[in-house]
Amino acid sequence: MQLLELRIERFRNLAPGPYAFGERTNLILGDNGVGKTNLLEAVAMLGNLRSFRGAGARQVVHHGAGSYRLAAEVHVGGRQHRLEQLVEVGPPLRRELAVDGAPVELPHYLRLFPIFAINGPDRELVTGAPEGRRAIVDRLAFLLRTAHLDDLRAYRRALRQRNAALATGATEPELAAWEGPLAAAAARVVAARREAARRLAASFEPAYRAIAGAEAPELRLEYRGEPWLVPADGAAELEESYRSRYNETRVRDREAGYTVDGPHRHDLGLATAGRGVRHVLSSGQAKAVAAALRLATHAEIEGARGESLPVVVDDVDAELDGATLARLVSHLGDERQLFLSSTRDWVGGREGPGARRFWLERGVCVRREAESDD
Repeated sequence: MQLLELRIERFRNLAPGPYAFGERTNLILGDNGVGKTNLLEAVAMLGNLRSFRGAGARQVVHHGAGSYRLAAEVHVGGRQHRLEQLVEVGPPLRRELAVDGAPVELPHYLRLFPIFAINGPDRELVTGAPEGRRAIVDRLAFLLRTAHLDDLRAYRRALRQRNAALATGATEPELAAWEGPLAAAAARVVAARREAARRLAASFEPAYRAIAGAEAPELRLEYRGEPWLVPADGAAELEESYRSRYNETRVRDREAGYTVDGPHRHDLGLATAGRGVRHVLSSGQAKAVAAALRLATHAEIEGARGESLPVVVDDVDAELDGATLARLVSHLGDERQLFLSSTRDWVGGREGPGARRFWLERGVCVRREAESDD
């Protein structure tokens, strides 16, 4: 998979382009604040529809504009496609997605050209709240099986309905009516997450060792649900467990005013020597773990699709020390398209042959240069 050309309209401070990218490493250079991260953000949002900085549509649209547009030529599965997204920030937010000129639904678009981004805030995947780690597992589960997105939506809808019923003093039969769909959706979500976490753990170990180095502490990665769930249970058994649990905990949940149990409380556990990683790892090691989580997901999807996928690494030399950066670039190799940003030209000596460099000033590409393959 490759991003061949990107055009941008009304996105942050960026000039429209076009930006024609190389098939190997693309290094975005310039001083702080000139738009390097903005360009990588646009690249990632083209495929993922979400900012790796956690920014919403109102934050990325150019000042004073009501919409932004990204359009690109991409190469996927041996064919060239044109991707387009037009986002009106509203309110309400409105998004139009198209592939080769034809409107498409969200799941189709998201599966076509996934891009994996590594950046500074990723360390929160290791030390922060469970939401980010759940998102890692859910993305892998979705990219392996599109129906996972529908299952998540069904679960969240049923959860809202049961919570509303709890808050308004619904009768026992009314609660039971919501608990059936909630238990069924919860079981499907947990079963898919368990499989995704199992695959993630298998790819995480080599990625972590390659990036963090041989001296890094051992880590254990596992999906953590309620302790009363049976690890070997399939979806049917999980559904019955949740149905029984919701029936048994109605009094407790009425007092709390919300549903306590369910996949909305689960986590992807990271532990070393029996302790949570936030108590053991240095800041640099946490960054390496976060990068390994991203790249483990990346490796699983590459294996499932049988083709390489693009990777974005923002502010590469600021977030990773020299040795870790060298190991990361070596691990990624030169068979996939990379997008790196830096304030320092010397990073260019690390990105391999055939690289293309772009210099930005105030959101404008003022110079570009391609290395020979020699």
